[in-house]
Amino acid sequence: MSMQQPPLSLHRLTFVSTHNQDLVADYLTHLRTRHYSPKTLQTTLGALVSFYRLLPSAQRPRLWQDVTLVTPADVDAWLQAAHRTGLAPSTIHTTLNVMRRFCTFLQEQGLLAHHPIHPRRHAVLVPQMLPRPMAEDDLIRFFQVIDSLRDRTIFLLMLRCGLRVGEVTMLPWSAIDWTQGTIRVNNSKGRVDRVVYFSPDLEKVLHQWRRAQWPPMPLLFPSAQRPGTPVSIRAIQHAMARYLKAAGIARRYSPHTLRHNPAYRLMLSSIAKGGGSLARRLILHHIIRGFSGKLTGRHPADNGQLCRSLASSYRAPAV
Repeated sequence: MSMQQPPLSLHRLTFVSTHNQDLVADYLTHLRTRHYSPKTLQTTLGALVSFYRLLPSAQRPRLWQDVTLVTPADVDAWLQAAHRTGLAPSTIHTTLNVMRRFCTFLQEQGLLAHHPIHPRRHAVLVPQMLPRPMAEDDLIRFFQVIDSLRDRTIFLLMLRCGLRVGEVTMLPWSAIDWTQGTIRVNNSKGRVDRVVYFSPDLEKVLHQWRRAQWPPMPLLFPSAQRPGTPVSIRAIQHAMARYLKAAGIARRYSPHTLRHNPAYRLMLSSIAKGGGSLARRLILHHIIRGFSGKLTGRHPADNGQLCRSLASSYRAPAV
């Protein structure tokens, strides 16, 4: 049985008219009834707030009162303002994409006669960057200063299994198949389920953490401040920043950086063995999907065998 999502608070939009707030609320309800994740709803709301706030002063009185009056010229002016503010191209692209979908919704409701965002006129080129893994020396120094079994387990899950930080926070013990050596990740990004394989060193740490967790909890990492809820993403981010500082690592890393290391190392292994086609998939992060049994079109059992073979094809750094 699925739990009903609580309504999102629109307090961040109090600077626009009630009419505009109602339009945003209707759009979020539209997305919620189509089973978009709470994270997507939060991101959508944040992008719409950003669009409103970055409007130039000449457009604000009109569009803050009624966004259905937006024109292509208004979008041009917003793009210029976003560029002057120094927003990254990816942020501009994401915000504009959310606004495009919002305008499509308004158009389908009969509230917009013409769509204000034109694919060519308002296209934003986003650099396609390769994943940036943590340097091996930094990785070893980082794990050497971790003095908490819980934190070591958290970061090893990201490093060895390529889990996202949000996936780690919500991980239940029931997702672990000790016999098969797998972890099932449900409702991942894009509402996609997948299965990842864990290494012997991670298995050892998981057993240690299970014995240390008392009383037993359904989640691997419950919050110490709010019993019954998962540890927050911010808490993990703060923990990583603290360990980086303790290790004397000046370069900035985020928890997501650890997720890049399995893909990067498997990519190098594939290139060394002449696997050009596979290497291209690894570069594009498809290795993470490969661990979920989607790397090939074969039977899932064959995919699992292939993934285990890939996982053993490189030497992971001892951390």
